Amino acid sequence: MLLSRQQRLDRQPAPRIHAVMDEGCLRRSIGQRVVMIEQLRHLEALAQRPGVILQVAPFALGEDRPFAHPVTLLTMPDRAMVGYSETQRRGFLERDPETLAEWAGEYDQLQVEALPRAASLSFIREARKGFEDHG
Repeated sequence: MLLSRQQRLDRQPAPRIHAVMDEGCLRRSIGQRVVMIEQLRHLEALAQRPGVILQVAPFALGEDRPFAHPVTLLTMPDRAMVGYSETQRRGFLERDPETLAEWAGEYDQLQVEALPRAASLSFIREARKGFEDHG
C-alpha cells in the first residue's frame, strides 16, 4: 500500500500536494535515529519537487494551531472535496459540505500561519542535521 502511494508521486501528471506538518513530526523520534534521518531526507527530496509544497507548523503556533488531529483534504478531479481524519480510536471519511468548508477554512489559516516553503525546507534540513549530530 505504501509503495503504491509512493509510485503515484512519480506518475505523469504528478498529483499536486500541499501538506502542513506539525513540528513534532520532525522532532519526535520514531524508530531508530537512522530511520529518522532517512525519513527527513525523503521529505527534503519531496519538498523540492515542483508539484509539492511542504510547510512546517512550528510549536510557536501554540493554541492557534487549528487542528488537534491529522486531517487530509482531497479535491477530486470533479472539484468535489472529501476529508479524512483520525483519532486514537478510529479514522473516518467526511463528506458533509459544511464540515468540509470549516476544515478548508481552518486549513487555509494553518497555511498562512505555517512557515513558508523555503523556510520549511530549511527547518527540515536542520531537524535532520540534529539527528545526525546527536548520534
